[in-house]
Amino acid sequence: MPSRSIRILIALCAVLVARGAPAQSAPLALDSTFAVRLRDGSMVLGRLTAQSPDSLQIVTTAGRLTMSRASVAEITLVHASELHDGAYWPADPHGTRLFFGPTGRTLRRGEGYISDLYLFFVNGAVGVTDRFMMGGGMSVFPSSDFFGNNVYYLTPKVSLVQGERFNLSVGALAGFAGHTNGSAGMIYAAATNGLPDLSFTYGAGWAYSSGGDGSSSVRVHNDPALLFGATARVSRRVELLTENYVFTGSGGGLWLPMYGVRFIGDRLSTDLGFVNAVGRDAGGIFPGIPWLGFALKF
Repeated sequence: MPSRSIRILIALCAVLVARGAPAQSAPLALDSTFAVRLRDGSMVLGRLTAQSPDSLQIVTTAGRLTMSRASVAEITLVHASELHDGAYWPADPHGTRLFFGPTGRTLRRGEGYISDLYLFFVNGAVGVTDRFMMGGGMSVFPSSDFFGNNVYYLTPKVSLVQGERFNLSVGALAGFAGHTNGSAGMIYAAATNGLPDLSFTYGAGWAYSSGGDGSSSVRVHNDPALLFGATARVSRRVELLTENYVFTGSGGGLWLPMYGVRFIGDRLSTDLGFVNAVGRDAGGIFPGIPWLGFALKF
């Protein structure tokens, strides 16, 4: 694997570890509803009525509260779609991805997450700007040559369209093996329609490879893999999730369905589901191969 890619992954991990969640000191929109997380772990939901450089005044259903900014760990603007019968449903902390594939959304500047798939695949990403996020990851299979026998990948993503109900992004997954100079992965475009509690994602990706024959040429495969996915929030902490791939390459007819549930915390999400393969001599098994993933947002 090229040493430059290793340095990028190390730098990304350093950014994720170093990033804190300081209280917001810039002026906030008065008379808007905010979810305020205090440093003791408690949450306050209410309308912001006054602010100063050192304090915030929030009107809640229980009355008027004045709190120091130093006691605030995080303050989040709450949209009407996130209120259900007066209760705040925190946003999906891993809304930029389905089980594995991307949605059309990107992280905002300064946001980040660390995730783990099947315990042996560690990933991370950070919002460099509101429209560009950079991610990466690696496998962590034990080996006498740990760095040489694992795989590494980078996942840049750029937002082209950002909106409340429609988001469009382009990105790539660039993978490297420890003992080779080549690279392989996928470039893609993904769009998401709908609000966070009910959305549909669709996209297409083209596989590529480079350097496998000792040259620097890049070969992009003509036949795309198609992505179709959806999310549906059914309660404050539970979201139904599906992610499906249709491979259109030579022979065609291979469908990779994934389905399951995401358990949503304020920062931590847990994915439990099943993966299957149907067509192209793949008969599939019911209910499928278990899927397990975690993501922690910063």
